[in-house]
Amino acid sequence: MRGSAWLTALVVVGWGVGCGHTEDAAMKPERPKWMPPEGTCPKGALVQMERLGLKPGDKVPVIVDAIQDHPGPARYNYSFVIALPRDDGEKKLPGARIGGRLYVTKHRVFGRYDRVFLPESGAMSVPFCGILLDARWDRDGEGLIAYPSPMKGFSVVQDNTGVILVVDQYP
Repeated sequence: MRGSAWLTALVVVGWGVGCGHTEDAAMKPERPKWMPPEGTCPKGALVQMERLGLKPGDKVPVIVDAIQDHPGPARYNYSFVIALPRDDGEKKLPGARIGGRLYVTKHRVFGRYDRVFLPESGAMSVPFCGILLDARWDRDGEGLIAYPSPMKGFSVVQDNTGVILVVDQYP
């Protein structure tokens, strides 16, 4: 009798755990295929960002790609980039460069930034965790609003500026 009571309890608990997991998965909408992958921040990123005076929710205005530091439209493809923090009166990360990867779709350019190159460290970098927002339309969601380019694999944006939102995990 004791054995069957334990078995019944185990089945009920197992069934309850299984159902809870199914409900969570069902409630979460399916991620569109054109979105960049969800992910965790690099190990040590939160500690390093705190040392730099940054916390999740902070915004750093940037030139999205140092190579395209010119006024006017910019053309991006799936690639590694170095963003340049801009002087907006409240200078964050003076002299630093923020490294990350751009993910390009026909209508958005997403960015996942994972390292900061500090002026005093030369080529060495420290972990970082940030995503790219459009400076003009930051309520519209993640990424820069883009337009298809005649060049395969590229998208065009109106200008080369954006905002990196400091996060504690990639959405």
